[in-house]
Amino acid sequence: MTLMKKIWTQTERVIEKLGGRVVATLIAAMTLTLLAVVIADGWIVSISRLAEDIFVIRNNISTLSDLRYRATEAESAQRGYLLTKKESYATTFNEAVTAARLDIRKLRGLVTEDSRRMPVNNEKDWLMTVSGTLEAKAAEMKLTMALANANRTQEANSVVDLDQGAEEMLKLNGYITTLLNQQNDALNKLVVKRRSSVLYTRIAIVGTSLVLLVLVILVIRQLLSEMSMRDKLRQRLEEEVHTYESQLNSRTQLLRTLALGYQSDVEREREKLARELHDELGSILTATKMDISWVTRKTRDTFPDVADKLAKTMRYIDQGIQFKRQVVQDLHPSMLATFGFWAALRSLISDMAERSQWELNLVLPDESVKFGDTIGLIVYRVVQETLNNASKYAKATKVSIHLMAELSFVKLEIEDNGVGADLSVSGGTTHGLSGMRHRVMAIGGNLEIQSSPGHGMLTRALIPLDINQA
Repeated sequence: MTLMKKIWTQTERVIEKLGGRVVATLIAAMTLTLLAVVIADGWIVSISRLAEDIFVIRNNISTLSDLRYRATEAESAQRGYLLTKKESYATTFNEAVTAARLDIRKLRGLVTEDSRRMPVNNEKDWLMTVSGTLEAKAAEMKLTMALANANRTQEANSVVDLDQGAEEMLKLNGYITTLLNQQNDALNKLVVKRRSSVLYTRIAIVGTSLVLLVLVILVIRQLLSEMSMRDKLRQRLEEEVHTYESQLNSRTQLLRTLALGYQSDVEREREKLARELHDELGSILTATKMDISWVTRKTRDTFPDVADKLAKTMRYIDQGIQFKRQVVQDLHPSMLATFGFWAALRSLISDMAERSQWELNLVLPDESVKFGDTIGLIVYRVVQETLNNASKYAKATKVSIHLMAELSFVKLEIEDNGVGADLSVSGGTTHGLSGMRHRVMAIGGNLEIQSSPGHGMLTRALIPLDINQA
């Protein structure tokens, strides 16, 4: 049991090195096919040789039959010549003897070429005996015919009537019959051997075909099994991918919701801070300004120096009030709630362009296009942060603003001709532009900033109109 287990383990290793069961089965099928071709080729060559041997032996049998006929024909021609003295019998006799000698030489040549076609060891001896007997009979026949030509017919007839001539003819026929029997026996054996070889070849071909068929079926089954397993694995992978995508979408939506909630909280805090600055700090500054105005009126005549200082302080307070208004506006643009998105956006752009002395190229869509509060606020902040950067750092003289709303997206492009910046050195953007990018990405949008020293800055934002489908 342990030996069988070791053999099976070693077989599995070999199969694995060959590339798997399918490849191993294909290699086995190819090896078996080559082996079957080699074996079948050997048997076919053997069958071909047997066929050649059978052909030669059949020629021998035919030649021996012709030889017996020629001998009989020569003897008949001899007797006919003795009785009639006609030259035609003499011609027939000579032709028969010549043909018989040719048959003898033909048989000798075949025997000399390949002795395996003559399985009986004394067959050559038999053939020599036949040749000698034929020559003796031919000599007897020539003698009788010569005596007949010399008008010694009685002596010629006496030679023919001797028992020795008849015995020679019987011997010749017996020898030829023996050779025919030997050749027929050899022919029968070769025919049986050829039939056996043909049968074995057929069995080998059929067996090899069946084995190859079984191997092909095994290969097909293995391929179908592997295909089925791959389909199951692919289906399982698709299910897992679908599950992971669902979880990813769910978590992405959750993160987006949290990011929007965070932005909403930040905006609420900014709005609260802006309102407190407007109410509390505004009240304090206004009250301070009123008191300083009262003191200035009281001391203008008696203490002109003090009045001048108070007038200067009044201007500082006016600057503080103006700065307070700007801070409040930056914290929370009250115009968005009061006059709407388009009015607030146009006011922001025009104020910044006028304050910075820009050559402005402004392209906005029709104001009938409506944005949600969150989208409007994000677009407003992107424009605000980009223009602040162009005003404070870029030293730009030309600013181009293009805003389009198409295919469920808001596309915003802002370009200036300022000094630009090396984004790889500065870490990408300033703090304000980085916050702007986070705002856009939080709702599933995309923000791209392109800039290089001396070539200005291009800010391109793509913001989805429907946050829930982003």
